[in-house]
Amino acid sequence: MKKVVCEAGELGPGQIVSAQLGPMPVAVVRTQDGALYGLLDKCLHQGGRLSRGIMEPAPISDLPGDYQVDKDVVILKCPWHGYEYDLKTGCTLFDPNEKVRTFTVREEDGQIVVEM
Repeated sequence: MKKVVCEAGELGPGQIVSAQLGPMPVAVVRTQDGALYGLLDKCLHQGGRLSRGIMEPAPISDLPGDYQVDKDVVILKCPWHGYEYDLKTGCTLFDPNEKVRTFTVREEDGQIVVEM
């Protein structure tokens, strides 16, 4: 199953849109470098809409006072309680066994398309 989400020009770098693919809500993301990702638009914690969250580089240090980021890993942070998901895998940062479903997203004939 696949669906057109929007025209390619309507989803700029750093933007997120919500789409519906059958019964599933999908957060469709274009990162600052232009890469496209799709995650189930529902946080594992309490169901917050990930499409209302923010994208940022992933933190790589757990030491107090030492904040560094991995610019190669972009996360989507839930707006409700801050759960963080790796855009590439759908895994939470705190436990790689906890993950939301991911979807294939691509540009096709000038449109953004999401599919299972």
